[in-house]
Order: sequence, then structure tokens, then C-alpha cells
Amino acid sequence: MTSILLFAIKGLGSFTGIRIGLASSKAMAEVYNIPIVSVSSLDSLAYNVEFNGNICSIIDAKNNQVYMGLYDCNRKILSDYIADDINTCINIINKFNSNFMFVGDGSIVHKNLLVTNFKSNSNFSTSNTLNAFAFSRCGLDKFNSGFVENSDNVLPMYLRKSQAERMKDINGN
Repeated sequence: MTSILLFAIKGLGSFTGIRIGLASSKAMAEVYNIPIVSVSSLDSLAYNVEFNGNICSIIDAKNNQVYMGLYDCNRKILSDYIADDINTCINIINKFNSNFMFVGDGSIVHKNLLVTNFKSNSNFSTSNTLNAFAFSRCGLDKFNSGFVENSDNVLPMYLRKSQAERMKDINGN
């Protein structure tokens, strides 16, 4: 008998892309009655590197905004996921007072600022894009530690409102 396990990306990404991908994964899990493990893009990026210190996944969100996840060397999350200005994120990273490996496109975009703030405590990955191998390793680790969901309770991970929702809030429409 063959066992099948389904991994699904739950965010971060385009609102529409995440919804379509997650809906497809949930449908397959439901039809085939198989477990699903949801993985965030930030978690997956942390699996791009092997480092004997803390890992900081950063995804650029444009206009000095980033999405960030902080992990220990075993890729256990150290704080809540963050969607904020890069300078606010730097203040949060400073509280940990340790070496960090930075990974993700946000670490490339904001490298000069990170180097200026962390000097010798900054290391930078050369593998900064999402990839299936890291994504699968992350999903398998989550599965092996008992994190399994069914199709009814898997939800997208949104760290901030969509552009349309933010404009509606501003304009009051």
C-alpha cells in the first residue's frame, strides 16, 4: 500500500495564487482522503540554509516593507511572523543579540542596511528563492513532528490586508 501525503503552500504570495493553490490542494486531500501539511513561504526559505545559529527569512514586499520569520538553527520559529517596515524588523532582530543567516529576496534588497546594522553578526545565503526541495523538507519535518491538517481546517496565511482592502479602508468605500 502506498501512503500519500500532500504538502500545500499557505502563504506568502499573491492573494489569488495562494487561494487557487490552497483550494486545489484541499480538493485533492478531500477527494483522496489524505492528510495535508501546510507550509509558509518563510518557513520554506529557512530550509534553504544550514546554519549553526539563527535564521532570518525575509521576503521583500516593496516600499521598504518586508515579511519576516525568525528561526533557531533547528528551524523552530522564534517569534510571530512579521509584516512591517524593514527598520522595525531590524529592531526586532536586534533583541536576539546573536548571529543570523539571512535568506530570501528581502535579504538581497536590504543587504546594505542589514550589514550596517549587524556587521559581523550577519551572514547571507546565496540560495534565496523558494524551491521544491526545501519546501518538501519543511513539510516532511512538520509531518514527522505531528503537524497534520485535514482539508476543512487549512487556511491561507495573510499577514496583511490586500491592496484592495487597504484602499477601501483609506477611502471608506
